[in-house]
Amino acid sequence: MGRQGYISEFMNGGRILAHGKIESLADGFSLPNDALFTIYIRPKYSNSNMDAVLSVKCYQDDDFSDAPIVLNDWSPMAIKAIAPNADFLNTYDLYWGAGTYVESV
Repeated sequence: MGRQGYISEFMNGGRILAHGKIESLADGFSLPNDALFTIYIRPKYSNSNMDAVLSVKCYQDDDFSDAPIVLNDWSPMAIKAIAPNADFLNTYDLYWGAGTYVESV
């Protein structure tokens, strides 16, 4: 997975092979060994919003930037890190999914 621009065949095909719940964003979030992941945002309360905005760094990005993420669906984004956001998990449950093996998170 160390090649620039490479996304595994499983991630490209939309298959999630490993997943988990993100319990804190106080220090941001990334997976071990720079594994790419996608996210699923689920509102904790009744919500009429279509999306939520998180500051993320995608595989080809050098810096974090805001990105709209559709609620209640797996995002097609290949994310390598989420910026710190201590308040986000007060309103939303956030899950990660990856197309590759992920060592303990």
